Order: sequence, then structure tokens, then C-alpha cells
Amino acid sequence: MDQNVLHGHFNRRCGAMSLAWAALLLQGSMAGATELGGSSYPVGVELGYGDMLPPGHYNLAYYSHAQASSLKGYSGQDLGWARYAVRSDTISYRMQYVWTAPLLGASVESALVLPFPSINLEKQVASTLPDTSGSRFGMTDPLVVPLRLTWKGEELNQSAALEIVAPLGAYDVSANVNTGRNYWQFAPAYALSYRPSAETVVGFKLRYGINTENNATNYRSGDELTLEYSAGYKLTSATTLGVQGYFFRQASDDQLNGQATSATNGRLIGSGMGNRGSANSIGPFLSYRVSPGLAFTLKYQQDFDVKNRAEFSRFWLQAMLPF
Repeated sequence: MDQNVLHGHFNRRCGAMSLAWAALLLQGSMAGATELGGSSYPVGVELGYGDMLPPGHYNLAYYSHAQASSLKGYSGQDLGWARYAVRSDTISYRMQYVWTAPLLGASVESALVLPFPSINLEKQVASTLPDTSGSRFGMTDPLVVPLRLTWKGEELNQSAALEIVAPLGAYDVSANVNTGRNYWQFAPAYALSYRPSAETVVGFKLRYGINTENNATNYRSGDELTLEYSAGYKLTSATTLGVQGYFFRQASDDQLNGQATSATNGRLIGSGMGNRGSANSIGPFLSYRVSPGLAFTLKYQQDFDVKNRAEFSRFWLQAMLPF
């Protein structure tokens, strides 16, 4: 089996969401863009964006570690809170099934991602204000991919999907830390993988996440536009080394009771009307295929040019399992 196809799928999330997915979901306890910061989608988790495995059932496991000690404001400045640090460790399981029958000339895949994060948060805005730190372990919001369609070519593979994040994770409106976010996200996505040579693969994924309102707080997080990219080179038939990154941009304002968040409604954290966040990230990856059914990928990513969000570093270990 082609190693690029292997690790490409071996990363699908939902690409999501990659089951590693959870790591970003963990950001649900942070302040910044979107409600309490973070996102339902673990941007940066995937590789091989337009690829798809042969028909069959596949099991994937993910471990991710994410940490941040800096919270950025509207212009990228450190907000200077008295205490702020967040660490998350997540184990995720992704079950995916590639159907035998094609649809519209495309291969078809369905997937379910179940992430279980452990989150530790240190948070105090000022020494005179309450300490709102906490920790929590539990399932976060699962990702469902009802159908993903992939059209394969000699050099170019393309895919289209609808990704759904369901609000089934642990959530308590009075808790300092939650693993769930208590709202749905619906995201159309388009991806491609291009192989200009047998050793080289370049990939992109464009995704637009539409968030619904959190009915416990009357808060609606703004829509999220992400562009993920990767470039890999096969050092051997089993080993691929490359670089991966993403661009995250919040495309609409956060809203409270139907109005953009602002200083007047008391929900503006940091600065800038609507709490619109943005971030970029980049880092290396190394994939190794032990056998057609067993493969591993190591990745490291570092955020930069962050606004209205926490600045994260992330480590991922992802595996496709032979059963």
C-alpha cells in the first residue's frame, strides 16, 4: 500500500479530526476567540488530506499533548494575567469504514471519532480576583463524518465532506473546566493531495466551521475558517519526513444574546469587538509504516502570530492499528 495514502488516511479526522482531535477540543477552557477560546475542531491533526484507504474497516488511535502559558489579545500582545497555563493530554479512538460501492464516481468513507481529554487549567486574571483554575477528565464532543467522497487521479486526489461535531461531551455551565462545548458545529470541507513525483506529496484542506448557539449561556461562537497544509518526502519506502501547518481565522463575531461581544455586554475577553481570533502554526512530522496495517506518525506544531487566543505548542502520536 502507498505510504502516502496510508498516513493520509491514517490521519483523517475527521481529520478531525483525527482522533487526536481531542487535543484541540481541550482548548475549550481557555479565554479568547470563540466562547472561552478554543475550537471544536483540532486543526492541524490531519495529513494526506485528499487520500482514502481501500475498502474496509480501520481502527486508529491518537495521543496528543497540548500546552500554553500565554494568552494573546487583539493585536497579539500578552494579556498579562496573574496566572495562566493550560495543559491537555488526550487519547482518542477513530473508527472509519471505507465502503465498497462508489458514489458519484468517488470512493466513500464514514467515520466516528471519540476523544477523551484530561485538562489542567491555571487561570487568574488578577491577584485581587478569584482563582478560576480547575481540572477535568472525560469524553469531549465526538466528531461524525457521515460521508466523505474522494475522487482519485494519477497525481491528484480530491475529497469533499461534511463534518459534524455533536455536543455530547461533559459540560456544566458553572464549572471552571469543561471537556464539551455544548453546541453543534457543521463544517463543509474540501481537500486535495498532489504527488508531483513518487517521493513527494503536497496537501491542503479548506474547512468552514459553522457553530450553533450554546443554549446554556446564549453565546454563539463565530464561524471558523481553516486552511491546513503539508508537504512530505519519502526517505524510504516506509518513511516519510515533512512539514505541516495551518492558518486559522475566525470569520464572524462571537455573539451574546444576538449581539456582538463587547465591553458593554461584559463578554469581551482581551480586546477587539467580537473576540475574533486568528492563529498560524507550523512544525515537522515523521511517518513510518511497519506493515500494511500498522503505521505511526509523530508531529510537533508551534503556534505563532496568535490573536485573541492562547498560543499553543502541540505534540501528536498517531497510529493505525492492524485490527
